[in-house]
Amino acid sequence: MTFFLYVFQPSGISQAAGNKFLICLGFGISGALGYFIYEFAFSQLLKSVTINWTYGKWLWYSLGVLFFISLTNFLYARYLIFGFMDWGLFPYMIKGTLMFGLPILTLIMVFFWQEEKRYQGIANQINANSTKRSTSNLSKNATIFNIPIHQIRYVEALQNYITIGHLTIDGQFKKQTERATLKSMLQEVEGGTIIRTHRSFLVNQQAILDTVGNSQGLLLTLADTDKKIPVSRSYVSTFRNS
Repeated sequence: MTFFLYVFQPSGISQAAGNKFLICLGFGISGALGYFIYEFAFSQLLKSVTINWTYGKWLWYSLGVLFFISLTNFLYARYLIFGFMDWGLFPYMIKGTLMFGLPILTLIMVFFWQEEKRYQGIANQINANSTKRSTSNLSKNATIFNIPIHQIRYVEALQNYITIGHLTIDGQFKKQTERATLKSMLQEVEGGTIIRTHRSFLVNQQAILDTVGNSQGLLLTLADTDKKIPVSRSYVSTFRNS
């Protein structure tokens, strides 16, 4: 942002008194501060929620980023450059930020579209080869926290605990919370059908009904539960070859 502002000097920067580079650097720092404030607030608000990102959701998220950047840049300009506040000028700051940000958002959306097409292709291949998924090398009587492995659908990490989504003997879907980590559980089921698909999830391959692709990676539909399990980009290759 600093480089762009210094080269093109939009929104009256060319008429501002003082060192132009330092002024542009200040906008760059305040814009970065706005982004980090928004990102922190967003991550805390949705800390325990896994978002199925769509273009619409991503667009609203990005517009929120631009709004916070506009706000911190406006406060920087009014207090540190001009020395007084005039909220009537805030819409002009928003307009200037959008003029800078929208071309970048367009390029990112094109990238996401390409990624979505790629992961949709991977998902189609996985679905076509679903009958080739590996079977467990563990004993049929193997259990985790007294839950038979074949009844487990997924495991979700929640800080120092895990939640195990599983079927009961009478076929009911239930959740069981235990104090453990995904890493320790994976070590206990090594060689079986429980694999890691995300930093917060394990999944039983034998319970997968369908795989779909989006710009973030893959999303799994499991038997007996309506919870969608993400396969993040870093685990796509492992999941694809398992």
